[in-house]
Amino acid sequence: MGEIYIPCFGSQYKRLIVQGTSLVQLDRHGLGHYQSTPMFGAVGNVALAGHREGYGAPLGDVSKFQAGDEIIIRTTRYWYVYDYQSYQIVDPSQTSVIDPVPNQPGAIPTERLMTLTTCTPRYGIPTHRWIVYAQFKYWAYVKDGIPAALAQEGSGGKITFPAAFNSWTANIPPVSSIFYFLLAAWLVVFVAAAITWRWPSMRKNEKGMRSKPYSIYSALRWINPGVKAIRWILLILAILWFIALLFTWVFPWMAATIPILKSSSNYVAIPQ
Repeated sequence: MGEIYIPCFGSQYKRLIVQGTSLVQLDRHGLGHYQSTPMFGAVGNVALAGHREGYGAPLGDVSKFQAGDEIIIRTTRYWYVYDYQSYQIVDPSQTSVIDPVPNQPGAIPTERLMTLTTCTPRYGIPTHRWIVYAQFKYWAYVKDGIPAALAQEGSGGKITFPAAFNSWTANIPPVSSIFYFLLAAWLVVFVAAAITWRWPSMRKNEKGMRSKPYSIYSALRWINPGVKAIRWILLILAILWFIALLFTWVFPWMAATIPILKSSSNYVAIPQ
C-alpha cells in the first residue's frame, strides 16, 4: 500500500505498509492496515498495527514520540503527513481505539486521524496495547519533492534527497513549467504561421472574411493564421495552456480561499 517514515525513530527509518493485520502480514512485511478503517488522508481514523519487538520491530521506539512529531506516509503518487498528538495504554479488548472517532463508538467523524497500535510492554508478555493518536496535517504530490523532515543536509549546506526517494515521477516538470512551455510553443507556432500564411494574404481576404456570417469557428479561423492543420494545432495548444493555467494558479487559489474546498483539501505543495 505504501511506506511509512517516522523521523523521530531515526533518519534511516522506513517500513512497508500492507493491507491486513494478520500475523502473516505483520511478521513478513512491516505495518498492517486495518481493513475496516479508511485510507490515508480520508475523514475518519486510518489505523495501522505493527510489532513492537521482533520481526523488524517497526514500532519498537513508539515511546520516543513527542507532541508534533511527524508520521509520514508515502504512496505511489502522494505524501500524507500526520502530527503525533498523544498515546494511551489499553486492554487488548478495547477495540474502540480504531473506531472512526477513537473511543467514541457510533460517533460521526469530522476529522482526519491516524491510530497506531502495538503491544506493550516491549519485553515480556504483551498484556496491553500501546496506542498512538495522530492528526492529519497535509497531503502533497510525490513529484513536488519530499517533506522537510525527510530532507538530508548534503555537502556545502545543500539539501539532498535520499536515493530511496528517486522515481520516474520526480522527473515530471511542475505544472507551472508546463504552462510556460505551452505558451512559448503557441507563440512560436503562431508567429511562424503568421509569417508563412497570414500576413501576405490578410489584406486580400479581409473583406471576404468579414462579409461571412459570424461564428466561433470563423472567429478562430480569423484569429489563428495558417492552414487548417496549423489552426488545429494552435487551438489544441491554447486549450492545454488554459488547463495548465487552471492547475497552476486558479485551482490552488480556490482550494486555499473557498471555505468548502479549503476544509476538504489541506493540499500543500512542497518546495523542491
